[in-house]
Amino acid sequence: MLNFHHLLDRIFKKRLSFSIFVRIWLTFALITLLSSSLALYYVQKTVRPSAKRVVEDSLVDTSVLLSHFVADDVADLSKDELNQTLNAKLSRAFTNPDEPLWYHQKSKSTYHIYITDSTGVVIYDSRGASVGADFSRWNDVYLTLHGKYGARSTDIGGHSVMYVASPIVSDGRIIGVASVGKPTQTLIPYINKSTDEIIKIILSIMAITLATATLMAWWLRRSIDSVNRYTKGLASTAPPHFYLGRELNELMASIHAMKDTIENKAYVSEYVHTLTHELKSPLTAIRASSEILTDELSLAEREQFTGIILSQTDKLTALVDKLLTLAKIEQPTFKLTMSDVDLDALIQTCLNQQSATLKQLGRTVQFDKSGIHIRADEFWLTQAVQNVIDNAIYYGKNTIAIHITQTETDTFIHIKNDSDTLDDFIIKRAFERYFSIGKSAQQKSTGLGLTLVRQVVELHGGTVSLTQDNEGVVSVVMRLPKFL
Repeated sequence: MLNFHHLLDRIFKKRLSFSIFVRIWLTFALITLLSSSLALYYVQKTVRPSAKRVVEDSLVDTSVLLSHFVADDVADLSKDELNQTLNAKLSRAFTNPDEPLWYHQKSKSTYHIYITDSTGVVIYDSRGASVGADFSRWNDVYLTLHGKYGARSTDIGGHSVMYVASPIVSDGRIIGVASVGKPTQTLIPYINKSTDEIIKIILSIMAITLATATLMAWWLRRSIDSVNRYTKGLASTAPPHFYLGRELNELMASIHAMKDTIENKAYVSEYVHTLTHELKSPLTAIRASSEILTDELSLAEREQFTGIILSQTDKLTALVDKLLTLAKIEQPTFKLTMSDVDLDALIQTCLNQQSATLKQLGRTVQFDKSGIHIRADEFWLTQAVQNVIDNAIYYGKNTIAIHITQTETDTFIHIKNDSDTLDDFIIKRAFERYFSIGKSAQQKSTGLGLTLVRQVVELHGGTVSLTQDNEGVVSVVMRLPKFL
């Protein structure tokens, strides 16, 4: 039994697990249906009584006019003469005339008129059926003869007929009653037509409202999906912008600021951890050498341990400088300053800075100028090219070759040097942080130079690769977009 209830609970929850699109649409649909149903209910409730009130008002006016119209005839004529006179005057309105009435939907009047004397006996009936009948007990006649507003509703032939009466006054006394009736059945076509028009309007409003709700729900779902995609790929996507969505844009700004804060904290934590690890070995060597120098040593031994201290100090200085440089460019809020860059001048500047080292080590440089310009951050691109050239000088043997090529979309900077054969794992890991293949423990580099190169090139929207051919020539190729 428990398992069965658990299954039902899971199914129920699963069925109610609607997307926000469905929830918003259902909410709008429910509100629209409830409001439209309420509107239809009140239309049905008010249209028919309102139509009856309008008819009653017209009956009042008609009975008043009729009472004044026939007052002299009722006072002066006998019953037979009165019937003949009124029939002559009114018969055409209650029969089918030869010519149609101005209102094309009707061929005769639907009024029922009867006139009574002062005792309530009918002395004229437009239908000719009730002459001589005693109507003194009917509300319209009874109340009117007693000086009150006389009206009644009677069922005749299965249809309700409304009657309103007015007194016929002569010489200041009531001498009869003129009562005018109209079947409510004649109102049904007009009521139905009006109701149908109102229903069409309400249904149109419902359709427009549901369409608007669908569009709004789709827009909200699409916006939330954009937020979701951005949240899943915070490090690689730009925050989306929502038109007509100020609150969503504020939410994205908050998420983006939170992302920067988290990334900065994570970066600082990683930075401190790796820095501590990298500083440990040089500091250990310096401490050990310093302790040994306190002992009685020969001049040669003192020079040896002093040299170790100086080399490790230089390594620490280089490491800190490289880490500080890399820290600037790896900040999430870092932005390049783009300008027009002459690549020939940039590379020549890098070579000039290493002219003394090139001469000291006997390296030959082959550089074919290209005259190519690109849009880039000149400072950081110079740092990247300088690091590649430094590696080529350090790990090369004799010749360094530099040339630049350009296609319709990309610019390629090729820097080559002859070298000893490198293992595959070295080529694969060359751009990793702190990876170095120094010729000895003392000559080992910081392992940050090519990492900086990769960061700079990727910030420019490009790629960098390191390969070696069968003849031992190592090539570093930086691909940069032609237009940024």
